[in-house]
Amino acid sequence: MRLGVNKDDLAFRSMNQLESKTLDFILRYQLVSAEQSVLLAVSGGVDSMVMLHLFSRLCEQMKLRLSIIHINHQLRGEESMLDEKFVKEMSDYYRITFYCQRIDVMSYAHKLGLSKQLAARHLRYECFERIRGQASADTVATAHHADDNAETVLLNIMRGTSIHGLAGIPPKRELGYIIRPLLFATRKEIEAYAIEQGVKYRNDSSNLSLVYRRNELRHNILPALQKSNPDIVYTLNRIADMMQNVNKKMCRIVVEKIHSIIQKDSQGHLTLNVKNLKSESDFLWDEMFVQILNRMEIEPTEKKISALHLLCTQPTGRIVELGDRFTACRDRDHIIFKITEDEQPNIRQVEFGKSYNYKNYLVSISKPESIPSTYAGTNEVEYIDAERLGKQLVLRPWHAGDWFIPLGMKKRKKLSDFFTDQKVPRYQKSSVPVLESDGTIVWICGKRLDDRFKLTDRTQTTIRLTCRPSNRAYHG
Repeated sequence: MRLGVNKDDLAFRSMNQLESKTLDFILRYQLVSAEQSVLLAVSGGVDSMVMLHLFSRLCEQMKLRLSIIHINHQLRGEESMLDEKFVKEMSDYYRITFYCQRIDVMSYAHKLGLSKQLAARHLRYECFERIRGQASADTVATAHHADDNAETVLLNIMRGTSIHGLAGIPPKRELGYIIRPLLFATRKEIEAYAIEQGVKYRNDSSNLSLVYRRNELRHNILPALQKSNPDIVYTLNRIADMMQNVNKKMCRIVVEKIHSIIQKDSQGHLTLNVKNLKSESDFLWDEMFVQILNRMEIEPTEKKISALHLLCTQPTGRIVELGDRFTACRDRDHIIFKITEDEQPNIRQVEFGKSYNYKNYLVSISKPESIPSTYAGTNEVEYIDAERLGKQLVLRPWHAGDWFIPLGMKKRKKLSDFFTDQKVPRYQKSSVPVLESDGTIVWICGKRLDDRFKLTDRTQTTIRLTCRPSNRAYHG
């Protein structure tokens, strides 16, 4: 990639050490090309305000087009609003186009069962990409620095991590076009530059709270490590830099293998082929598990990864809880990842002419209608004799001991045996709706009609039944 800029060709006036290092870092990792448009993520804190000041210095020489995005997380009341006002004022001072997005972190966290920090991160990166498009920006620059990277590596080690975790924060994140031009700089260097250049900024009071694990590490653990090794930040960043290269090679291998190991079933659930996974080298296992957990927006901790390792050796029916929203279930040669079902009545009264979301299915029951001139019953659509139905119709899950007479047969069959014959995965059995009329099974929804309710020569009116997977299943 040709950057179209050379440091020696630029006539920088009184460039100080941090400015020179910033340009060197940008050129080394090919973060920005001359005449590109950069969207600066500015919170108002010292790190992002220094980044804004540095780019204002680089702007003229590199002929960059700058804009600012401020994300108001609305988590600190008036303080958050004052941050937004401050960044707007500074964008006016620098004469840079300003974009602001206010996000509802707590509602999003509650909806998806995420931590506040993880929910904020997801929403923040979604906003970056959306505003990047509006601003016609080539990249989004965030103000992560060397101390952030060191803290990230340490946090990942404390949680138990794979190669991906040791790689820390990359200088460039291809997904979303994110760059980190200050990743080389320490917090002390950034703060010293702010004092030297008179850069204004605001302090975030939440950075002092030891409730957050990162703050505990930042204020207590890392300083303790620095007493015995003053260069611990540089050491951890060197480790991350080396592991970035290893991680890139690992990712290429995973991309080549992943489609034979991770797929989706008919309901949109992610599935892992255990047999295919076991044919691969052990060192790939963790990376596959990390890929799956990341797709489901679950933090890939050592505890969860170890549980998935163990699940690969266990028999059908074993289940692992993956936080509040997801479970992993062993079913023959596969591990199925699914959303924990919402609380809902086990037995639901239903009426003609209505549709119902039940478990992971959309079930519709028509009003009585005339016999269609032509019809072909399928697993998803069936026609039944309306006069054979009783007064009370319910949807319910199957129970042990349930039986029915499958269409085309004369003898009763246990539902447990029917599911086994149909090779219905054990984890899906409890979610298959059963339509019942006055205590008699009418339809194993989407699977098989009971013979006693089929259309005959004496049928006068019919009921059309449909059952399809609903969009409530996880789609990755």
